[in-house]
Formats: sequence, C-alpha cells, structure tokens
Amino acid sequence: MEQTALILIILTLFLLVIIVGFLTILIYKMFRETKSNGSSPTAASIETPHPDISKSEFHPAIIERLKGLEKVKPKRAELFCPNHSEEPGETMCAICDKIFCKACIKPFKSLHLCKEHLPLIMRYDWDEVVTIKTSTHDPEQGVRLYDVKKEIFEEDDIPTYVETHYKINVDQDYIETYLVLFAQLELIERVREKIKDKV
Repeated sequence: MEQTALILIILTLFLLVIIVGFLTILIYKMFRETKSNGSSPTAASIETPHPDISKSEFHPAIIERLKGLEKVKPKRAELFCPNHSEEPGETMCAICDKIFCKACIKPFKSLHLCKEHLPLIMRYDWDEVVTIKTSTHDPEQGVRLYDVKKEIFEEDDIPTYVETHYKINVDQDYIETYLVLFAQLELIERVREKIKDKV
C-alpha cells in the first residue's frame, strides 16, 4: 500500500515537471516572437493596426468621405478647457467658440463668455447685423451663419455673437425661431460686407 502511494507521488511529480517544462518552452517562444516583432504581447493583443482604406475595395467616393472623417475627429485638447488642461470643457464662449470649464466662463444676459471676451461685450455697443429665420426642417442657413461667424473671427479678428430669438405665431399656433447676428456698432458695415454673399 505504501509502495503504490509512493509510485503515485513519483508519477504525479514527473507529470508536473513535464507540464512546467512545456509551459516554459511556450512562454520562451512567445517572448522571442514578440521581441522580433518589436512589440509587447499586451500591445499586440490590444491594438490592432488601422486598416489601410486606400487598398480596400470601397467606392472612391466612400474612400474620400472616410479620409474626410479622419480629419474631423476632435483632438483631446479641444474637449478640455484651454486654461485648465485637466478640466473638461462644459460651455462654449459666444465670441471665440472655444469650450471652457465652469471657472473660466461667465454668464452675461443670455450669453456665456470667457474671461477675455466678457469685457468686450460690456465695453462696446452692439447692434443687429442680420436676422435669419430657421426651422428644424431646414437648418442649413442657421449652420451657415455660425460657420461665417467663426470664419470672420478667425480670419479677420472681428468679434460677433449669435442670439436665438423666439416668436410665437398665434395664428398658426407654433413658435418661430430666429438667429440674430450681432456686431460692434463701428464694425457693422465691415461684417455686412463679409457676409453679403455667404448668408
């Protein structure tokens, strides 16, 4: 009885040695392969290479659209406050269109403004440049107005802001939405010239 127990123990130990040896060889081979590829096993298993869309069998128009989408992806920096890189941006400044955290944005009437542009609104007289009626069925004109506003600020350094006004149409029982572009009084003619054929 003692002899059979001893034989079983020896056989079990022998099998364990074989299993450990086999696992050691597998691990060694795996590390050798990853060294020759120049990457760690975790990186290889987590990150798959980005497919080359130029060699795929998509229609050329779809390939162009996919390339365009790659450019549109927002950068991490744009989603965080420019003044506090660890704070996520929450509200957009009505003048510069940058996203700021709660500490850096101040409400003024119906607008939200960064600390740089709040004094600008308070110091100067502002007046309406153009009013556009928009609807959920045809938002294109409103989108174009915001694009032109951004373009004027980035290219010509002319500050403007857009307010949304609502009007109740009692006769037809619905609410009309208007986007109103405002500029400083002394810059209104320049802004009108800039947006003449665009909006």
